Amino acid sequence: MKKFLTVIAILAVIFFIILQVFMWYNKNNIMSNQAVFKIYLDVKDEDMDEYFGVEKGTYNKDKHMIVCDLPVNAAAFKPHSQIVNRNIGEISCDEKYNPEMHDKYDQTELTDGGSMTLIILDNSSSVPAQMVNENLGGASIVAKRQVYFDYGKGMINHIVLAKDKIYDYCNK
Repeated sequence: MKKFLTVIAILAVIFFIILQVFMWYNKNNIMSNQAVFKIYLDVKDEDMDEYFGVEKGTYNKDKHMIVCDLPVNAAAFKPHSQIVNRNIGEISCDEKYNPEMHDKYDQTELTDGGSMTLIILDNSSSVPAQMVNENLGGASIVAKRQVYFDYGKGMINHIVLAKDKIYDYCNK
């Protein structure tokens, strides 16, 4: 009986160590069923109204920001949107995953189809840009545009939205 309990205790310790190694690896890396998004917009300010299909003079870079509603169904505490970066010169295809800088979404949070919504949002919104939707901060939405892109899993998706196309900068 003593040998049996010793074997069980050793197996429990080995299982615990394996679990800790996996959890550390998962925390610091992107697994094959997860995705990270970085959205960039390569459209000139003067073409923004046409891009969103709104009346000329609607978009004002000093009064508005552009947010992308990601193809995710994330929990309430996790951002489902991000402010779009306008500087594609900052893209680094060698960028490593950093849990403090990136939001990682797993298979249960990712939606099929790659449907994303670009939103022109009023800067004066009291709701954080990462949490805006129709119900929460909807009054500060100036314009929206639906776009589609097949994102990859197990990687950081550097998605560039240009005037005439959408592409992953690092996987052209």
